[in-house]
Amino acid sequence: MPILGLALSSSPTKPAHFDIERVIRPNILSLHPYRCARDDYSEGILLDANENALGHSIASDTSSQPKANGKVAAADSELYSTVELDLHRYPDPSHPSIKSRIAELRGLPGTDYVFLGVGSDEVIDLLMRVCVAPGKEKILTTPPTYGMYAVCAQVNDVGVVKVDLELGAQEGEGGEMGRFSLRVDEV
Repeated sequence: MPILGLALSSSPTKPAHFDIERVIRPNILSLHPYRCARDDYSEGILLDANENALGHSIASDTSSQPKANGKVAAADSELYSTVELDLHRYPDPSHPSIKSRIAELRGLPGTDYVFLGVGSDEVIDLLMRVCVAPGKEKILTTPPTYGMYAVCAQVNDVGVVKVDLELGAQEGEGGEMGRFSLRVDEV
């Protein structure tokens, strides 16, 4: 099932054995992409975007700025330098300039290869909600690890299988300088 809202790729998937459509839950694949006011409009008064049509609340009249010894205080000067900013608007939720810069810095083909989240906790939670069927599937962790994996799993009704990493010439690959391996004995 194709991902709604995304154009079919003409280039081969890398790695070749990976198919994103098999990883994402079918009910998520069938969702229509969310559209917000910013998808269609970027200027004017956007009341449906919960913006203040009157602008922000910082007075722009610099003659009434508080003064100490005839000078504007440094903190007040910094505050009044923000008067020209669009503080009454939400930022563009797609963050095109940030994504473009990250893609450029990382040598990526474009912004479609950049995903932004509000910290790793949000990304971990979103991945679980999109990819793991609640009450049916489990995630695998290798303690010691980041505690948010278990927290998000519990919140999303996802089981957790904890497996220790093995390292050594007999059990791990390549000895102490080699790769780690896992032994999963779960039924």
